[in-house]
Amino acid sequence: MSAPAVTREEPEQPTRPPGAGWELGAAGLGKVSWAALAVLLIVIGIVLLLAGYVGYGAMILVLAAAAGVNLI
Repeated sequence: MSAPAVTREEPEQPTRPPGAGWELGAAGLGKVSWAALAVLLIVIGIVLLLAGYVGYGAMILVLAAAAGVNLI
Protein backbone atom coordinates (compact mmCIF):
# COMPACT_ATOMS: atom_id res chain seq x y z
CA MET A 1 0.00 0.00 0.00
CA SER A 2 1.23 3.45 -0.80
CA ALA A 3 0.73 6.53 1.32
CA PRO A 4 -1.77 9.11 0.06
CA ALA A 5 -0.27 12.03 -1.81
CA VAL A 6 0.10 15.14 0.28
CA THR A 7 -0.90 18.33 -1.47
CA ARG A 8 0.07 21.72 -0.15
CA GLU A 9 -2.24 24.58 -0.86
CA GLU A 10 -0.65 27.96 -1.30
CA PRO A 11 -2.28 30.72 0.74
CA GLU A 12 -4.17 33.06 -1.55
CA GLN A 13 -2.66 36.52 -1.83
CA PRO A 14 -5.17 39.31 -1.21
CA THR A 15 -5.64 41.57 -4.18
CA ARG A 16 -4.64 45.15 -3.65
CA PRO A 17 -3.82 48.15 -5.80
CA PRO A 18 -0.15 48.62 -6.60
CA GLY A 19 1.57 50.71 -3.96
CA ALA A 20 4.33 52.21 -6.09
CA GLY A 21 2.41 52.66 -9.34
CA TRP A 22 1.52 50.43 -12.20
CA GLU A 23 3.87 47.71 -13.32
CA LEU A 24 3.90 48.97 -16.87
CA GLY A 25 4.57 52.51 -17.89
CA ALA A 26 7.85 54.23 -18.61
CA ALA A 27 9.69 51.66 -16.49
CA GLY A 28 7.99 48.64 -18.07
CA LEU A 29 8.56 49.69 -21.62
CA GLY A 30 11.83 51.33 -22.60
CA LYS A 31 11.88 55.08 -23.09
CA VAL A 32 13.07 54.53 -26.64
CA SER A 33 9.92 52.54 -27.35
CA TRP A 34 7.74 55.29 -25.89
CA ALA A 35 9.57 57.89 -27.98
CA ALA A 36 9.15 55.81 -31.14
CA LEU A 37 5.45 55.36 -30.40
CA ALA A 38 4.98 59.09 -29.76
CA VAL A 39 6.73 60.04 -33.01
CA LEU A 40 4.74 57.47 -34.98
CA LEU A 41 1.47 58.74 -33.54
CA ILE A 42 2.41 62.36 -34.27
CA VAL A 43 3.13 61.50 -37.91
CA ILE A 44 -0.12 59.56 -38.26
CA GLY A 45 -2.06 62.36 -36.57
CA ILE A 46 -0.63 65.00 -38.90
CA VAL A 47 -1.35 62.87 -41.97
CA LEU A 48 -4.94 62.38 -40.83
CA LEU A 49 -5.37 66.11 -40.17
CA LEU A 50 -4.00 66.97 -43.63
CA ALA A 51 -6.36 64.42 -45.20
CA GLY A 52 -9.33 66.12 -43.56
CA TYR A 53 -10.02 63.60 -40.81
CA VAL A 54 -10.02 66.23 -38.07
CA GLY A 55 -11.56 64.12 -35.30
CA TYR A 56 -9.36 61.09 -35.90
CA GLY A 57 -6.25 63.22 -36.32
CA ALA A 58 -6.92 65.10 -33.10
CA MET A 59 -7.53 61.87 -31.19
CA ILE A 60 -4.28 60.36 -32.46
CA LEU A 61 -2.41 63.51 -31.39
CA VAL A 62 -3.95 63.18 -27.93
CA LEU A 63 -2.68 59.60 -27.82
CA ALA A 64 0.77 60.85 -28.89
CA ALA A 65 0.72 63.29 -25.98
CA ALA A 66 -0.24 60.46 -23.62
CA ALA A 67 2.69 58.38 -24.89
CA GLY A 68 4.95 61.42 -24.53
CA VAL A 69 4.04 61.76 -20.86
CA ASN A 70 5.94 58.54 -20.21
CA LEU A 71 9.13 60.25 -21.39
CA ILE A 72 9.05 62.78 -18.57
